[in-house]
Amino acid sequence: MSKSFPTQEIGSLPKFSWRTKPFRQMTLDDSDLETAKRWGERMGVTGTSRLLKILSKRADFSDEEKKEIVDFSLLYAIRMSETAGRGLSEHEGLDLVWSGEQARTEMYETPVSNIAGFEFIGKVRSFDNKYWRMASIRGSPSFENNYHIDELLFTQKHTKRKVKVPVTDAITIMAWSDNHYYTAKWAREKVSPVRRSFNARREFTLELAKIIRKVIRELIASGVEEVQIDIPAATQYQSVDDIKLVTEAFNETTKGLSATFSMHSCFPPSIGYAILFPHMLEMKKCERFSFEYGNRDGYGRGIDDEARSGFTDLKLFKEYGYDKGLGVGILHVHTDKLPSVAVVRDRILYSAKVTGLDPEELYINPDCGLRTRKPEVAQRMLDLVAAGAEKARGESAGH
Repeated sequence: MSKSFPTQEIGSLPKFSWRTKPFRQMTLDDSDLETAKRWGERMGVTGTSRLLKILSKRADFSDEEKKEIVDFSLLYAIRMSETAGRGLSEHEGLDLVWSGEQARTEMYETPVSNIAGFEFIGKVRSFDNKYWRMASIRGSPSFENNYHIDELLFTQKHTKRKVKVPVTDAITIMAWSDNHYYTAKWAREKVSPVRRSFNARREFTLELAKIIRKVIRELIASGVEEVQIDIPAATQYQSVDDIKLVTEAFNETTKGLSATFSMHSCFPPSIGYAILFPHMLEMKKCERFSFEYGNRDGYGRGIDDEARSGFTDLKLFKEYGYDKGLGVGILHVHTDKLPSVAVVRDRILYSAKVTGLDPEELYINPDCGLRTRKPEVAQRMLDLVAAGAEKARGESAGH
């Protein structure tokens, strides 16, 4: 029998200071080593004496030592997911795990750095004090390296749980890049400026989709169990043609591949996810949509519409007759203010009620990746996911 309300983390987890400082040419201090020791003991990570020996150099790490630091960071992230809910739930740990994107710079820069044709042009502010490096496409893109294969192999070796690999999609890479090459290519076409701009976006996107398909094909050959297609930019362009392109890109990316595919997006415009309906339901191989809802919700108890106002978008799935899986974001990832376990339980039960889905098809997760949170807060969030889902299981079973 499958498990009701299975749990997952969406992708990224925070990086400890001892992971980031060596790559920023910053000298480690006593607190960095103490953190590595304390968290290693807390999560039962083995071999930390080797990590502490490396970190004790404080600076001037060799390339091989930096690789070992990254490997330990991957291991700590795996253990964060595997120990989620400890002391709060009977069955600790998430059901779908990943190594927290610890080996990635971030979800855009890593793929762009490994696809030929891009040239970085500067930093762009995303939110708060967070910045990312934007690239310009200067020629036809082509595959250079599989930028996720080493992560997958490491994660498979160090967990017995089901593994999911998040992969940034073509729409997002296109939307977050300067489209120099394709814009110039379409500039003299005898169509309207709006159509020229869309045609340039579409050609760029579909070329990227073919490259990403090759990345995923190799992951499948290495035994990946699930691939999560990350499309945070799904609603960046809001014309009907662009919304249809989101689906077309997903289908192009997964064409001819056999695996479990899910799709994640977040933070739509004020209209909510209604803007993606019904076109996204034509993603032929998508077995689960994972969206964020917790950030729009209140902190009070209840499983009615008034109490759970942030989750009413979920009714769309029932209205359109959707009967596959859903990943429901039940925690706001851009604040340290956390709900109680009881409120998380209510959010889950409300989601089950309004979608009418089998609880085995309703996955529970934070709204998005947790890379912006401190490790202590991220761990509490994962604890809430595990504990809230367990509380909801008991209620769903009539206990």
